[in-house]
Amino acid sequence: MNHMRKNLALLSLLLAAAGPAATQELLLTNAQIVDPARSQVHNGSLLIVDGHIVGSPTAIPEGFAGETLDLGGMWVMPGLVDLHTHSYGNMAPGNQMDPPGTAIVAKRMLYAGVTAFLDLFGDEETMYALRSKLRAGEVEGAELFASLSCLTATEGHCTEYGVPTRTMDTPDEARRTVADLAVREPDVVKIVYAQTGTMPSIDKPTLVAAVAAATGRGIRTVVHVNTWQDVRDAVAAGASAVTHVPASEEVPPDLARDMAVRGVASIPTLAVETDFLDFVTDESVLANPLATALTTTAIIDAYRSDDVRAHVAEDVKARRRRTRTILSSVKTMADVGVTILAGTDAGNWGTIQGYSLHRELVKLVAAGLSSWDALAAATTRAGAFLGRSFGVSAGDEANLVVLDASPIDDIRNTQRIVMIIQRGRVVNRDRLLAPAPGDSR
Repeated sequence: MNHMRKNLALLSLLLAAAGPAATQELLLTNAQIVDPARSQVHNGSLLIVDGHIVGSPTAIPEGFAGETLDLGGMWVMPGLVDLHTHSYGNMAPGNQMDPPGTAIVAKRMLYAGVTAFLDLFGDEETMYALRSKLRAGEVEGAELFASLSCLTATEGHCTEYGVPTRTMDTPDEARRTVADLAVREPDVVKIVYAQTGTMPSIDKPTLVAAVAAATGRGIRTVVHVNTWQDVRDAVAAGASAVTHVPASEEVPPDLARDMAVRGVASIPTLAVETDFLDFVTDESVLANPLATALTTTAIIDAYRSDDVRAHVAEDVKARRRRTRTILSSVKTMADVGVTILAGTDAGNWGTIQGYSLHRELVKLVAAGLSSWDALAAATTRAGAFLGRSFGVSAGDEANLVVLDASPIDDIRNTQRIVMIIQRGRVVNRDRLLAPAPGDSR
């Protein structure tokens, strides 16, 4: 296997150096193909032409002029998708910041096998400009999807960060705000609806108007919620998805069923909700090679400080009880047919951009989902939510991750990355982490 790794690394460098013409056609052979859409693994090949999978031939096609890559029985799965990020960088206790900006975070995401991510609030101008460059391949990194802004009440959540956002306080303002934002073609519209929070919130009629205005333009909506009543109102308004899982109590069964019937997805963000405790109490979580590669030592050390450990020790039981409640709600929703989608809320404490999506998968399995359902939440189902075809079948986009162990046998094996393929091209992973000018990492 070490010999295979060396050969693959060498081929990766050769393909990257050869330029676009050498990677228009790529044939992957002798692969264990992991298909979350069908919950199947089969040994075979994948033929990739112009960035898309076109079939699984049993032999090299006549006239094939591209590269052939024998994977030696390794596993190939669709690239991962994080459906809730704030991609400016990483943050940790003690005012520790690792703020490389979205352009560098996109590279770190890709290094982690996250081939696409949805930013649900950052600097609108940055997102708008960078999104087109990433999609055109003008700069390296995972593909950026973005809400571009956060639609919230005056002085509501999202206004506290010093980043310009769009506010609305009446149904008429909601309709005008969505219409104005829609000109920039956001991938989703994010709406903050938190009736019992400490900050002002839009009211229900404004929520209904905003959701209707976005839906009428064919744009999906993601509603930030605090309570199960917030979820009820978002479901009644016709939201596409709600993000976060209220921790005060478990989801009411009738609400979970209503979400399933109406097709409202849940993006539970288990990483941000539950992983802070693990960051502090389980040394192995932040000793993981992906974690150390994707942020600074100062960020990681912040979770190991005596002050932070002492603070967490005071309420470990409460944090664990909160985690159990959240995980139980996710299992209840999944059991009645609610679509669960993977998102981390990376950018907040208890997360690391790129690495935390792998942690999200671990948490989804801990909640009682199968490895298949966890993978689908971060691949095929995530792609469908974004209106894209991310998978391993003919017609799917060729964004793939090669692993040296089965992610079905153990979901943690998604972290055992050997190679990444983006738009049909083998990625030079090492180059993604090359220090930028002035980077003190």
